[in-house]
Amino acid sequence: MDVRLARPTDAALVLSLTLDADAHIVKGFGWPASNDTVRTLTRASLPLATRGRAWIARDAHTSALLEAEPRQYVIGWDITRLAVRGESLEEAVGSLLGAAVCHLQNHGVPRLFARTSDEASGHLRPMGFHALAREYVLLSPERPDSGSASPPADSRYRMPQDSWPLHQLESDVTPPLVRQLEGLTSLDWSRPVRRMSEIVVERDGRVVGWISWGVRLGPSYRTMAMLLDPDHSELAPILIRHALQQAVQGCRFVARVRDYHTHAVRAFLDAGFSIQAEEVLLVKHAGVEVAPAFKTRLSVNTVPSISGFNVHMRHMCHGDHPEG
Repeated sequence: MDVRLARPTDAALVLSLTLDADAHIVKGFGWPASNDTVRTLTRASLPLATRGRAWIARDAHTSALLEAEPRQYVIGWDITRLAVRGESLEEAVGSLLGAAVCHLQNHGVPRLFARTSDEASGHLRPMGFHALAREYVLLSPERPDSGSASPPADSRYRMPQDSWPLHQLESDVTPPLVRQLEGLTSLDWSRPVRRMSEIVVERDGRVVGWISWGVRLGPSYRTMAMLLDPDHSELAPILIRHALQQAVQGCRFVARVRDYHTHAVRAFLDAGFSIQAEEVLLVKHAGVEVAPAFKTRLSVNTVPSISGFNVHMRHMCHGDHPEG
């Protein structure tokens, strides 16, 4: 099977695979909207002008596309699109992953991530991918509770100096393996996001709760996200009700919650959210080989011992002189 980086002449094939919903194994964040087709075409047409790469695999009966891009603060890449059409699905997936992993190894990148449905993950697990976490996609009710809900008395709008406390909160509620492989940093919390509202709850000098809402996911959807210290899970329904009151008419909120945030999942369901999709976050180790360390042999003069120094002094005191 021929595998290579996508070229400008592949634009028609790339567009065809991108628009074929049945061909997708990975499509970025998926629900409620698939990846940006324009971005994929730009990456294929101008591979050196954008972050990431796109590879094409073809034979007489199969065509496939893999698109991946680097994470901003983590030494790892994400597969943002993987689409295969034809008979040799497993061969195409294996060939594309081989090309992508080879590229990562040459650039010292140790991990490749993918987010896909549970069913589609069956195509990636035999290729060395391991499940890292499960993520639920939750959709707010069409008609949320109309009752008023004030935020907690010890809440406030988020400030720039909250980046480190929020990173600490995220680290505290994330399993060690996930924290290690995803490489959580405070820099992820330092980036301002347009049109996103955020509230934090601070108690005893610590940030114990956070909720955000408002980023557009299309004409009819907005994002919502929440982090809570498990010891303060009673804040969840209050924060969710307050955020729901801020909804633009005709829009609904979409929340992505990891399965290990059980108290948050339960709070969203109790607030009327429904599960629209379950996705699996997978990781593959690229097997980067560490460059050999070349050590220079140092020539070190012999240092006389204390006992040798004492013997030498005794000879000197008795008028003896060492030969030579």
